[in-house]
Parts: sequence; C-alpha cells; structure tokens
Amino acid sequence: MLKKRPQKRFTSVMPRLLLTFCLAALLSSCSIGFNREWKAALKKGPQPGVEGAWEGTWQSDVNGHHGQLRSVVDPAKNTEGDHTFHYHATWAGFLTGTFHTDHRVKPEKDHLQFQGQHTMPDWAGGLYTYKGTIKGDEFSASYDCALDNGTFQMTRVK
Repeated sequence: MLKKRPQKRFTSVMPRLLLTFCLAALLSSCSIGFNREWKAALKKGPQPGVEGAWEGTWQSDVNGHHGQLRSVVDPAKNTEGDHTFHYHATWAGFLTGTFHTDHRVKPEKDHLQFQGQHTMPDWAGGLYTYKGTIKGDEFSASYDCALDNGTFQMTRVK
C-alpha cells in the first residue's frame, strides 16, 4: 500500500517558492526602464559631450565588491549643465540595481568635470556624492557615502 505524503510538506514549500518567484520578479523589474533607455541610447549612437550610453565597471575601495556598470546620460536640463545620469549596476554576479542622479557637468580646458549627489536609505549608505571627469570617450569617477567609497570606470559605447 502506498503512503500518502503529508500535506504539511507541500504547504511549507509553496510559500518559499512564491517568495523566491516574487523576489526574482522584483529584482528583474528594476532593469526594465533602464533597458528601454539603454536600447534607445544605442540606437541614437554616440552623442557629443557627456550624453549617451556608457559602460564599464565599479569597484568598492572599502570591501572590494565590484561589478558591471552602465549609464545613460540625458541631455542637459538647464543652462547650468545639469544632466540626469541613469545607472545600472551588477554585483555578486546576479544582483542588479538602478538609480537616477543629477550631475552638474562643467567644461574645462580639455575635459568635462562633473559632480552630484543623491540620497539612498540609511541602510544603503545615506547620502552618496559623486565627482568625476570625462575626457574624450573615457569616464572616470569616485563615489562616497557613509558605508562605502569607490570608483566608476566607463567608456562611451560606439
């Protein structure tokens, strides 16, 4: 005679499967808007100045964490040179996150200087500040917050 499996095991597995599915859907949904902007920027091709698509890496100087980094930079919003940078970062090989931040971009003799900031929740570091330069197709920046600091290195996508 075959024994029936206890119903308890099935009901204890289902919530974990549902939680895993919801977490995977949430993490992947963070990239949907960015991917749309990324494809549009690639279709437009390289733009003058800071605008357009950039890709490279980020690296934490505190804990050594690192990952891929992409950014889409919008046209200037005003005469002061404020641009929205939409970043998409990966870490731990499978986690991703996106965020928008405004950077003020100023032309210098042979490069562009930029700086900006945005606020994340305290558990994620609080206030992040950014400073960087763009020379030709090379993007180099540093970031700093209460929990971390590090660098971004990217090149213009052609």
